[in-house]
Formats: sequence, C-alpha cells, structure tokens
Amino acid sequence: MPLNLSSDMSDDFFVSAQDNHGISGASLPTGAVVTVSSGDPNSVVITQDATPRNAPDGSASIASGKVAAAPSVAQPGVAITITSHIANADGSASSIPDATDTVTIVAGTAVKEGILFGTPA
Repeated sequence: MPLNLSSDMSDDFFVSAQDNHGISGASLPTGAVVTVSSGDPNSVVITQDATPRNAPDGSASIASGKVAAAPSVAQPGVAITITSHIANADGSASSIPDATDTVTIVAGTAVKEGILFGTPA
C-alpha cells in the first residue's frame, strides 16, 4: 500500500510471504535471502533488520526494517519505488516475483519560514 511519509518521521515495514494457497506466514526456501531496496536512496532510505520481526498483527515476516527520508531528500513529493527481492542460496533470482510498493516523502513539521513578493518567474 503506497505510503506518504513525513520528512521528519520514519516507519516500520514488513514483507510477508504467502504459499500457493494464499496463506501468509510462508517460509523461504533454505538459504534464500530477501533484500529490500529503494529506487532512490537519496530520497528514501531503507534500513533492513538483520533478523525479521513479526508484523504488528503477529504474523511472520520474511523481511522487516525501517523506512525514512534521506538526510537531504532528492525528490520530495515523488513516489519512489521500494522493491523486495528474493535470491536463492546460490545468488540466482528466485522464481518468486519481486514485490514493489511506493513511498512519497512529504513535508514535515515547519522549522523555518520564508516570504515571497511578486510573481515567481
């Protein structure tokens, strides 16, 4: 589900896996690795947990961590694609398709103000 994230906040993320019956909490094949990445790390920073935490509803996740604005957001107001990718133990791509969603960094709490006179060019 797309996320609008205030530039002065962070949020948790959780990646779930489903089996062929659509049941969440499925495990990964032995040795598989999940990598969650930002399409623009100069706007949205992903910090993945070393060991996945359970989601708030108690369900197992295959990846978890924090998402936050970069120190100097390169693309404010632009939806940045976040991708969860599963690689097999040998490093090859898994047959499980990548999952994607978006994060848009929006203005946070005001810390300064400015005055504009006239019509901008």
